[in-house]
Amino acid sequence: MTVRKRKYDAITQYLVHNGGSQVTLTFTQFDELLFPSKGLPKTARETKDWWVNDYLYPENGAYAWINANYEVIRVDLKKEFVIFRPLVKENLFVNDSFPGKR
Repeated sequence: MTVRKRKYDAITQYLVHNGGSQVTLTFTQFDELLFPSKGLPKTARETKDWWVNDYLYPENGAYAWINANYEVIRVDLKKEFVIFRPLVKENLFVNDSFPGKR
């Protein structure tokens, strides 16, 4: 049986193999390491909504870090970086807990 590859599986694999208690990735690192052919989607660069820890919207990348047992704790669109930490289960699907929504 072949496992279907999803669009943002590169994020999952990176976090699983390189993760720690906190992982910071710049948008340039996403472009160069994870998506060398296309880069991050335009919406990921322009809106914090793309980074919300919500597994229900797979067109965004959330399933990728949630599958790696991580969550986004900070997004800085101006400085172009994202910080992930190991997933705290009770925060899953609670969009109000996302720092970018305050």
